[in-house]
Amino acid sequence: MTYRIFRNLFHLRKMFVYVALGVTLFLTIYFFLLKDEHNNKEPPGPKPWPIIGNLLDLAKASDNMTLSMGILAEKYGEIFSLKIGSKRTVILTSKEAMQTILTNEATLARDFSGMFADRSFNKKIGIAFSEGELWDKLRPWAFKTLREFGFGKSSDMEHFIQDSSQRLFGTIDDKIGTGKSCDVDVELIFNNPILSIMWQMVVGRISPEDEPYIKLLAEKGDAFVRSGILGTGIVNAFPFLRFVFPKALGYNVQMDYFNTSNTIALNLFKEMQEKWSTSQTTPTNLLEAFVQNFSTDPKIFNSENFQLTFQDLLLASTDTSSSYMEFVILFLVAYPDVQEKIYQEILKVVPDGRDLCFSDRKEMPYIQAFFLETHRKGRVLQNMLPRRALSDIAYKDYIIKKDTIIMADTRLYYESQENWTDPDAFRPERFLNEAGQVVNAGNIISFSFGKRNCPGELHANIVAFLLVTSLLQRYKLSVPKGQEMPRLDLKPGLTLKPYPFQATFTKR
Repeated sequence: MTYRIFRNLFHLRKMFVYVALGVTLFLTIYFFLLKDEHNNKEPPGPKPWPIIGNLLDLAKASDNMTLSMGILAEKYGEIFSLKIGSKRTVILTSKEAMQTILTNEATLARDFSGMFADRSFNKKIGIAFSEGELWDKLRPWAFKTLREFGFGKSSDMEHFIQDSSQRLFGTIDDKIGTGKSCDVDVELIFNNPILSIMWQMVVGRISPEDEPYIKLLAEKGDAFVRSGILGTGIVNAFPFLRFVFPKALGYNVQMDYFNTSNTIALNLFKEMQEKWSTSQTTPTNLLEAFVQNFSTDPKIFNSENFQLTFQDLLLASTDTSSSYMEFVILFLVAYPDVQEKIYQEILKVVPDGRDLCFSDRKEMPYIQAFFLETHRKGRVLQNMLPRRALSDIAYKDYIIKKDTIIMADTRLYYESQENWTDPDAFRPERFLNEAGQVVNAGNIISFSFGKRNCPGELHANIVAFLLVTSLLQRYKLSVPKGQEMPRLDLKPGLTLKPYPFQATFTKR
């Protein structure tokens, strides 16, 4: 009996050795002997391994994911190829490559799989991931309609922003109490006020009943962003893993945000449908206009499409603007001389202490230069949103094949000595000429290129200008006593953010 057991174990061990040798032999033949599927006209790049592609090359390049693609670009050039799992991917790192390729209409599609498909009921709907007729109609309609209700119009937006900023200042003043100053965790302070700005333009109000929804979306949206880029990248490469390790990969947190947003949007849509059926008035916000169009074009103006449109607008406007404002505070704290120059410019333009209007911005070149330099150093969307090639695309001597995922990485461009002379320095003056006028603003590419670029650039500029000037009129910002200078490097995530830090807000 014992002999038979040992004999069986021996045969099992022998079989395992044969299987292992067979797998090793197959991988060796695949990697070294079989014809490489890489076309010599495609951009160069490291040879991919079976199944995992070039994930090991990215990991070996740097343990800091914000650096990996740029490090590979230093070896392979301004445009190079990777395989992320089984997905053929091309990385763009020069402004020329980004501008040329991303303005090509063959790059209008998105990578639609994994989490991005699940969030939208596996339908290409909404603004960010739709294609074809739906995208052609919905995107221009949405932003045209938003402009009618104040989006990107300084005179209309000012009261939205003033309302939101007063709520923010009230929170800070409550914390200061009877004292002169307080220390504030900067990480979350802008989420709620910035989200409420877009909420007002989409929903047309902020009622007491809306406040819990806004707070919930702000909290879950922040958790979504902090869920991490590593898990998202793994799911993008191997979509099936989101069902195997949903918690470890952050998938549960991400879907919790999406499901919460969709539920809130659906409730708003149904509420407006009931209201519209009894009182058909002229629309005063995007929600009313959306529901009004349901009867004439239900293919586009339906509840599912509104849920994703609502989600796209609030997430895109809130997360990027909030992260950008955190960088603004970080650099104001880290460079007090810059903060003082901005404050003196404010005093020069409004010595009476009135609230500034966006129209005052044209008389304030230094703060404009500060915002441009903050975009350069605080690269919120360093990699932008990936595109997908709808057909073969030619660039210089290379061919980007159909269905290739196209990613941009702006770090090397923003850190190039050739482009910026002293890229490591935080120096707003680089955007001012000898006469003190703003120059080279077009060198900032934070809002991407082509028809898929971010249409919210003016909106973001208005929000940042009015929030920052109002903030500095009321408070001086500094590093809390006894604390070290906060970190200035970028924290990896779905968008890049500063590492958590505190700032002392002192009443002026």
